[in-house]
Amino acid sequence: MSQPSQVRTYVPTESAVFLKTNERFGGLSNMAPGFPLVVNGVRIRTSEALYQSCRFPHMPEVQRMIIGERSPMTAKMRSKPYHRASRPDWDGVRVKIMRWCLRVKLAQNWATFGRLLLSTGDRPIVEKKVRRKDFWGATEQPDGTLVGMNVLGRLLMELREQLKGDEAESLRFIEPLAISDFLLFGQPIEAVQAAPNAEIPGWTPRRPSQTDAIQPQPSDPQPSLFEQPMITDTQPIAATAQNEPGKSTQPLKPYEDRRAAGLPWLSEIPAHWQVRRSKYVLREVDKRSETGEETQLSMSQVHGLVESAKIDTWRLRSESYAGGKLCEPGDLVLNRLKAHLGVFAHASIPGVISPDYTVFRPVDDIEVRYFEHLYKTPSYKAELRKRTKGIVEGFWRLYSDDFYDVRVVVPPKDEQSKILAFIDSYDRRVRRLIRNKRRLIGLLNEQKQAIINRAVTRGLNPNAPMKPTGIDWMPEVPAHWEVKPLKHWLRERAKALSDKTSPEYEFDYLDISCVGTGFLTAKPERMKFEDAPSRARQIVQKGDTILSTVRTYLKAVYFIDEERPDLIASTGFAVLRPVERVEPRLLGYVLQSSTFIERVIRASIGVAYPAISEARLGTLHVAFAPDLVEQKAILDHIAAETAAFDKAIEKAQNEITLIREYRERLIADVVTGKLDVRHIEIAAPVDEPISDDDDALEEDLEGDDAEVMEGADADN
Repeated sequence: MSQPSQVRTYVPTESAVFLKTNERFGGLSNMAPGFPLVVNGVRIRTSEALYQSCRFPHMPEVQRMIIGERSPMTAKMRSKPYHRASRPDWDGVRVKIMRWCLRVKLAQNWATFGRLLLSTGDRPIVEKKVRRKDFWGATEQPDGTLVGMNVLGRLLMELREQLKGDEAESLRFIEPLAISDFLLFGQPIEAVQAAPNAEIPGWTPRRPSQTDAIQPQPSDPQPSLFEQPMITDTQPIAATAQNEPGKSTQPLKPYEDRRAAGLPWLSEIPAHWQVRRSKYVLREVDKRSETGEETQLSMSQVHGLVESAKIDTWRLRSESYAGGKLCEPGDLVLNRLKAHLGVFAHASIPGVISPDYTVFRPVDDIEVRYFEHLYKTPSYKAELRKRTKGIVEGFWRLYSDDFYDVRVVVPPKDEQSKILAFIDSYDRRVRRLIRNKRRLIGLLNEQKQAIINRAVTRGLNPNAPMKPTGIDWMPEVPAHWEVKPLKHWLRERAKALSDKTSPEYEFDYLDISCVGTGFLTAKPERMKFEDAPSRARQIVQKGDTILSTVRTYLKAVYFIDEERPDLIASTGFAVLRPVERVEPRLLGYVLQSSTFIERVIRASIGVAYPAISEARLGTLHVAFAPDLVEQKAILDHIAAETAAFDKAIEKAQNEITLIREYRERLIADVVTGKLDVRHIEIAAPVDEPISDDDDALEEDLEGDDAEVMEGADADN
């Protein structure tokens, strides 16, 4: 019997209604043909057959009988005699299973089903039932309205709004349900993934606006049937704080009582917050180490303040930390040379740090980490930048008296704690989301590299005679190819900017953090020569391939495919320009092939900071077809086979960028009092590793710790 609170009423003329599969919206029905599925390698004709087979995980023969039927209605009828033998928790998991089936249907029919789903616009989706079965659909009433729980329609609306929103790309990869005995033919059901080249014509995902995030509308007052809340236009994902799966979604909202802040970079603050000068919040302490035997700590934009041995810039540290500054847990440490970049970090353990850092200790009982976040916001970084002194940016300093004069907003202590709990909870979810997207990029890149690797080592003719090379990582190549050390395939070295270059000369700078394997992970940074790091020197041009000779495990290789007269690369790259009888792009593919990159890594020297000299790099053998016509054919083949992967990788990278931008904006709004998080119930974090290999990779790609350390220790 249905719950009265879950019954909906719909006006047919204002809704997207389907009853028969040959109607306009008939494809939304589970009975609709034309949307085939493949699960665990098993071809299944309709989502109805998949749903019905999930009733009987412990009866593989019944599953085979259901899936073997050509008609979805027959498949449904085949299951009826066995309903009493359905999995014992069927009533409790059937909505979950239906939701999963619909997502599989979308992922494996991305263009056709996605286009149909989006064609319903913002109208309610309703499955019309002829008989009075009001759970999955709605039945017609004497007044012409449709009344029922319409669970299928509501699941479809939920899926439609996700497809429009920020998490659209995540719908391409469907994890198996986290329920017991989720089996097909006795085997655990595996993840399902959309084809990387699948697109919906004319579709652009809608992302929640800033206005939505600040001023959410009231949500549906009726409780949901679903463990995960319905996603509607009135509850954009970005405007909510969902702690863990199964918890209710809580919208963020502005503080009700506000007053003028009196700050040029912040107009209003909550009425009960204070504004103080930094000197009344934090005071400098300068206690020095006599022996330098304390735990040595180093500052990093990525890692914060950590034990020096845990970051890979060991070679940049001082031989002795005697005379270094001591810090205690709860101190706030500032890199004076990088204050305008937000290089603040709290000390979680006692230790000794560079004398060029500044140690601040709380004046009162405060949450130091709250102020760490505050000083890192864009508005505060801009204010700190105004107060730094120096001629060259690399040597700008923020002195303590100038820091003391910066006014900060100070919420009550308990509210500081609440804000930190919210940020920590949000960060955990962001890390998981970025980690998953990086894993997707990794999988796509592996498939792409497999195509490239085969083409550049074996050519396109599978029947071509082969010859041995005597090289372990490339044992054989087509017999007519030439095998030579890399240096024989290259011409002149790239030119470099002179130290006499005009300080006002502007260029786009590519450092290692911008480059992945065959793609850019971030846009080059625009800068002036006077502001650039000392390694921003190498002039690159169209047709060059840049390959990182430091931290080679990052596999940073990229082909410059467009004319950019003002593009400069770090001296940490080898800039490789081929001779005329080698297609430049083909050289790029050879150098980014997995076999060559792994050889570079093995030839590198060093553990924490592995590197390879350009001379050693030039001795590694590579092979090319002597005929430019064959080289071009290989290029065309690679381009055709990898285009879809490139597009999918680019989308995932763009999503990571947007996630980070939103995170920065959200944290800034929370710590400056624009959004109220006091009502947000923070769930206890689930047990999980603080970081893993993917987190480490993310950190390596986010920034260059070596640059931070160079600035920190410049005057030691």
